[in-house]
Amino acid sequence: MTALTGIRRRVARLSLDPLPNPATLLPGRGEPVDGKRILVTGASSGVGRAAAVRLAVEGATVLAVARREDELDELVLEIKGRGGTAYALPCDLTDTDAIDALTDDVLTRFGGVDVLVNNAGHSIRRSAADTAERPSDHDRLMRLNYHAPVRLVLNLLDSMREQGGGQIINSSTWGVPGGLMPMFTAYHASKAALAAFSRSLQAEERQHGIVVTSLHFPLMRTPMIAPTKKYDGLPALEPEDAAGWVVHAVRHRPTEVMPAYASVLDAVKLVSPRLAERLVMSARP
Repeated sequence: MTALTGIRRRVARLSLDPLPNPATLLPGRGEPVDGKRILVTGASSGVGRAAAVRLAVEGATVLAVARREDELDELVLEIKGRGGTAYALPCDLTDTDAIDALTDDVLTRFGGVDVLVNNAGHSIRRSAADTAERPSDHDRLMRLNYHAPVRLVLNLLDSMREQGGGQIINSSTWGVPGGLMPMFTAYHASKAALAAFSRSLQAEERQHGIVVTSLHFPLMRTPMIAPTKKYDGLPALEPEDAAGWVVHAVRHRPTEVMPAYASVLDAVKLVSPRLAERLVMSARP
């Protein structure tokens, strides 16, 4: 590897990190994680699992939600082995009745949550034209990426108000502030819908002490992208690094976090949407 190639890779890796916020660097700023009841969806693998472990190690009581009960049980054993507290709550988030049963259980057993982390999601790499014969792609992604987190929020919102506040952290993608995600039209639409919901919900609930955070993640090195070999050589955030975003969000309660390149695209598209489009198209694999 040449020195120039190495520099390019380091610059590309740095672009995955958010631009620094000076307010979060001041001593004493931020809230403790210790003692918070935090529900994490998609906790059986990838970012959700890494976040669950990090949060529990820092003293949170983690309510781990996913479909795969055996993997949740393994996660809980690992957390307990590291001195943390966690509970396995298996749930199929594509089933509305199952979500309602889950939140009823959480309210009964734990009295609610301090933080809801809507991490579970699914992505499909397919152009709009290629989904013409597969409209179910859009239905499937909206069900898990939008309807499920919204249902969880609506079911837990009253309890957050009654306890004087809380936080909702919704997993999003760089394409929302960036403005476009070619080859991911269905996925992009589902995450854009969730981000729009988040922004309006924040405006409504700030007066009740509830903060809504959108984490606009870059490409992540998770099992979800493994089948797409085009991404093997691209810089991507590791699950442990993405878990750091979640912990940071719990501590500092921002409304949005995004990689540096998404911040740049967000600014560019205000001046020239066509230029932003060309930049994205030239960078895609």
